[in-house]
Amino acid sequence: MPQPTSRKFAERHAGFEIAMLEGSSVVSVVAVSRDGTILAANTRMRAFLGLAEAGTGAKRFPDYFADPAAWDAWCEAARSRRSIELELRGFDGTAKSFRGDVLVEGEGANRRMIGILVDGGDAKALRAAAQHSARMEALGSLTAGVAHDFNNLLTVLVGNLYLVGEELRERPRVFEKLKAARDAGKRGTELIKQLMTFARREEVSVGTVDPAKVVGDLLPLLRRALGSRITLETELEENVGAVRASVAQLESAVVNLAVNARDAIEGKGRIAIGVSAVDVAEHEAPLRGLSRGGRYVAISVRDTGAGVAPEALSRVFEPFFSTKRERGGTGLGLSMVRWLAESAGGRATIDSVVGQGTTVTLLLPRQHVETVDTIEKTMPLSTLPTGTERVVVLAVDADLRATIHQTLEVLGYRVKVATGAEDLLAAVAAEPTDLVVIDGLGRGDVDIVIRARALRPKLRVIVTTDAGRQSDRVTGVETAALAKPFTLADLSGTVRRALDAEKP
Repeated sequence: MPQPTSRKFAERHAGFEIAMLEGSSVVSVVAVSRDGTILAANTRMRAFLGLAEAGTGAKRFPDYFADPAAWDAWCEAARSRRSIELELRGFDGTAKSFRGDVLVEGEGANRRMIGILVDGGDAKALRAAAQHSARMEALGSLTAGVAHDFNNLLTVLVGNLYLVGEELRERPRVFEKLKAARDAGKRGTELIKQLMTFARREEVSVGTVDPAKVVGDLLPLLRRALGSRITLETELEENVGAVRASVAQLESAVVNLAVNARDAIEGKGRIAIGVSAVDVAEHEAPLRGLSRGGRYVAISVRDTGAGVAPEALSRVFEPFFSTKRERGGTGLGLSMVRWLAESAGGRATIDSVVGQGTTVTLLLPRQHVETVDTIEKTMPLSTLPTGTERVVVLAVDADLRATIHQTLEVLGYRVKVATGAEDLLAAVAAEPTDLVVIDGLGRGDVDIVIRARALRPKLRVIVTTDAGRQSDRVTGVETAALAKPFTLADLSGTVRRALDAEKP
């Protein structure tokens, strides 16, 4: 028998549906490998099957089927994207009917099936599960649709801040303000990648960061956001260790929690943010909702607000559930906080007493590596690679096109801009061209690259992409990728590497 898939794989690839419905009282979720091994399950399904935790070892899902032949029906439902009705036997032998959908994710050996099920006779729960699935799909589609526009805006913002910064480098006080704005723009794209990951089950590359430093750097922003009626207190332990996350992820989580805390306070009040090291014994881990004991970092946000009613407390981490609908709450903030904690191998918990306040705590495993500063340093223009080659730029967005044009000219290149495919081809044909830069490359645009290369066989190609996305490949033509929003250093380095690469 093949070895069971590791917990890390399950957390990375099957964890989205589990995390989103972990505490659901009506929906049971299970992720299963091709051979039937259970990769993960939410609390409701684990309780029925008698599984101790999301990392379920070598348990096989077909072993719980009342009818062994139902495994074939399960696999067929996954292939044909049809709903399924089946009967499972729980850990105590009790039979129970379920109905719902089986989703398929991954390819080849990584293929897995994710069942989102409700009790067979519970039509209301089934409708709720269907609504949840539809809303998450809508969120994913909306996010993908606006990500391109936001990345264009951020590219223009960051690019022009770099250009202005070069002119003001000799004025340190003004330059530092521009640098702070530039860094905020760069973090904006990290937030877009995070939202894409949350909404579309995509992976995001994260490093390790010092949470105490991240929170400390946020304090000026938080004090302005919380206002004068809120007293902000902090207790940030030094040398607590690193956690697996990005700066943008942690910033987003802390800001979400702080703003929620502010909104829960009527009049004056206090919010306390703490970062501390926590040792969790093995026997304590299950009580804290953790899969194992060990060394953790606790990030907590405590307020003196109105508190959360007991009947709502178990639902606050569910997507689209909000206790402040009348104030415009979306119900996604705490869901993303929980997703961050669980994707890092930790846990998010909430304690609240009506009339006294609420505390939300993230327990994140401590990483035994040095932290990485994800905010890049501002490099003087004189240190960046430059050139004199001819470059043609194709971008539909006028502001983006102008920003790339200005930046490349600052670097010394001879630049021609194009607003459409025929415009680009005419510019390439008009005189020797070394490089084309194309903003995005959809399936319908592949022909442009092939025709341009036919005109200039030694032509190099750079394609800009939205953060976390890949452009379509062009058969027989190697292209370099440049993720938006990009800095002056990103653009200059990518252009120079493309031009200096071995001739095609």
